[in-house]
Amino acid sequence: MKNTKLLLAGLLLCSAVTAQTKPCFSTNDANNNASRLFTVKSSLGPNMFAVKWTAPSLLIAQGMRIFTASRYRDNFHSLEIWSDDPVLQQPKARMGGGTYFLPKGTPGGWYGTNFDQVQVLQKGKTYWFVWIEGGWSGIPHDKQGKTKLTLKTKIGGVGNWKGAVPWGFKCRLYCSKLDQKFMVPVGKSCGGSTAQTPTAFSNTAPNLGNGNFRIEGTGVPSGAPAWLILGRNPNFKPISLGSIAPGCWLNTDLFFLFVGRSGSGNQQSSPQVGAAHHVMFPLGLPNDPRLKGLFIGAQIAVFDKGSSRPLPMVFTNGLRMTLQ
Repeated sequence: MKNTKLLLAGLLLCSAVTAQTKPCFSTNDANNNASRLFTVKSSLGPNMFAVKWTAPSLLIAQGMRIFTASRYRDNFHSLEIWSDDPVLQQPKARMGGGTYFLPKGTPGGWYGTNFDQVQVLQKGKTYWFVWIEGGWSGIPHDKQGKTKLTLKTKIGGVGNWKGAVPWGFKCRLYCSKLDQKFMVPVGKSCGGSTAQTPTAFSNTAPNLGNGNFRIEGTGVPSGAPAWLILGRNPNFKPISLGSIAPGCWLNTDLFFLFVGRSGSGNQQSSPQVGAAHHVMFPLGLPNDPRLKGLFIGAQIAVFDKGSSRPLPMVFTNGLRMTLQ
């Protein structure tokens, strides 16, 4: 906390966009009424819950949030979009998704992730939203919800998909990268040796006194060195990295670096092991009113051992935020 406080004290004052982008599609999200039940923790592995959904229009989906909680254990969650098997009436194959982290004690709220690939969802076509979690998570179901969706489950992630009572699924689908009040995504990201596109986001607002504030990345190489780049220039314009990293951009100035490592486990892994294709940097914010209004730019870079670039790394979009 002391190092974070000293770092923040050196950053520049500025203003930022305050609004939070609205979802391009949602179900049962007019309120925060959700089931008080929690999922079970299986010794076989993470649980999988799939809800059947038909796109009402053409949507270019880039992220998703659901209403959940994680009161009893540290937990990684994944949100994915799968194709439909019309014969078996169940999910067929993963199309894309992402992973996020909820620490023990997280109350009910809207949490989610960007997708590692932009999803073009065709009007009238059926898809499945798949939620994967490690157990003891708040169920994103509103019993009084107007929209009930067909539910299939794999407790422990094994065996065949099994039918269950339909959910009043509490879901928000976004056609832009996730943002927060006083935090906006900027610039392009670049992938590497895999088909995934890395992105940066946060599930918590940059509020002073928020000890759980963290910046996360998804769609990154697993088990690899990672860096969080922090900047202080609100007028910084993204810079192409040119021939050393074709297609990649530096989306913030370089004022400070945090070093970390991407995860290599599943949704039941400890924070120390982390989840595959995910990385996070805890940045607990002190409750110091002198820091209100401070600007911070951020971007994540992760080593990609399979890359042929002179600089073998992937880079996320940038984030620009103002402490409140």
